[in-house]
Amino acid sequence: SSGINAEYGEFEAGFDAGGQTREHVLLVRSLGVQSLVVAVNKMERVGWEEKRFRDIEEQLIGFIKGVGFKTSEVVFVPVSGLEGDNLTKRSDNAALQAWYSGQSLIEVIDEIEPPSRNYDKSFRLVITDVFKHPQLGLSVAGKVEQGYVIVGTPLVVMPGGDGTMVKSITVDDKNVDYVVAGEHCILVLGGIDQSKVFNGNVLCEPHAKIRSTYKFKARILVFNIDLPITKGFPVDLHYQTVNEPAVISRLISTHNKSTGEVIKNKPRCLTKNQVALVEVKCERPICLELSKDNKSLGRITCRYGGNTIAAGMVIEIT
Repeated sequence: SSGINAEYGEFEAGFDAGGQTREHVLLVRSLGVQSLVVAVNKMERVGWEEKRFRDIEEQLIGFIKGVGFKTSEVVFVPVSGLEGDNLTKRSDNAALQAWYSGQSLIEVIDEIEPPSRNYDKSFRLVITDVFKHPQLGLSVAGKVEQGYVIVGTPLVVMPGGDGTMVKSITVDDKNVDYVVAGEHCILVLGGIDQSKVFNGNVLCEPHAKIRSTYKFKARILVFNIDLPITKGFPVDLHYQTVNEPAVISRLISTHNKSTGEVIKNKPRCLTKNQVALVEVKCERPICLELSKDNKSLGRITCRYGGNTIAAGMVIEIT
């Protein structure tokens, strides 16, 4: 879901060129999000005016369609975060009821079909925190991106390749025997030194290691940038919890946003709102999956000068 400020001047500032509203919509679409719920917030500041809500809806829907969302997958909901109105239950506010008879924000979100989980694939857990428990020892926190793991399973930490074993598993402060895709958990690890484990590392099974690479190809969407992206352009590569220096080492082709058809091979530069296939080269190896195999492990964003300039999906690991 995305939040919009309904106040006069505030929405316009966020939606104008360079505003965060545009960047957020571009970012979620380029990362493969299919459904979008737009919470038009602070409606109490504009007297719950239907005209203001419809104006915002009209301006946004054209832009949202333009970046590839289907209108049937986009829902606008008027809310007031300050007053808690139309958030968890349908509003009884007369000013809103006069023109809006739709669902509350939570009702709309609850009706979105949850993503399918890769329970049957090889285990992958991206480490988000590493710490030493006073009684239990070396522990890591993270989300299981695919597969499952049980207590006693031998694992490896990638990209280093060091071996370890699961001594115990905690979910919501409760000890459990196993954990599956989609769950956040804490694993207590044995047989490995803390100096070998870092945020962004991936835990997997020894017989089915995730690939690590210095170089890969990605299909990216370029955002509203001041400088064109050229061969050798430096970026901060963000992937899961990893932030690595990298360069756009090759500009392979530009593509039509809607059809994916190649527009131009070997472009000299990339400018705003273009979709392109590029090669990215990192200074250190990172762990990746192809987007078609695992969307969350195949997504990247590129930042430059403190701004997100592009985002996309991993197409090929070289």
